[in-house]
Amino acid sequence: MLDERVQNVLQYLAWLILFLFLAYVGMVALVYQASKPYSKYEAKVDKLVKQTAITQVDEHYHLDRGVVSYSASGTTKKGKQAYIIYLPKSSKAYYYTASDGVSESSVKDKFAKTYPKKQIRAINLGWKDQQAVWEVAATNADGSYCYAVYKFKDGNLLSLVDNL
Repeated sequence: MLDERVQNVLQYLAWLILFLFLAYVGMVALVYQASKPYSKYEAKVDKLVKQTAITQVDEHYHLDRGVVSYSASGTTKKGKQAYIIYLPKSSKAYYYTASDGVSESSVKDKFAKTYPKKQIRAINLGWKDQQAVWEVAATNADGSYCYAVYKFKDGNLLSLVDNL
């Protein structure tokens, strides 16, 4: 027979392992549930893409600036860039070709030239103020955040929020 002290330690370890396992399973379930809406709407955007001239999706985007939007960019059979923006709340979708507005790379270049000390972290295509927009998320040298929103149509700056 094992010493009572050894038995207590083994019992404690068994409970600890069970607790850690349950915590791990709970975290996996939480992450799965949290990503479910995004996956659902990304699949919806992919379904809508099939109804357009886009033959290959290059990038997916998600933006929430008062209106939740899920988007995708891709290329058509002719090799032209095109975009689709889906607004799940209103079930509306908008299709744009590259000639309808400015590209992600041109917005990125414009932001980098205007704000050379800011580090770009992400660029998203979405919907704000009844129009398609590009949002640039960046960080400042001190680690604070900066968000710039550009109009898709002409690339003009719509809003800038700095030092968050």
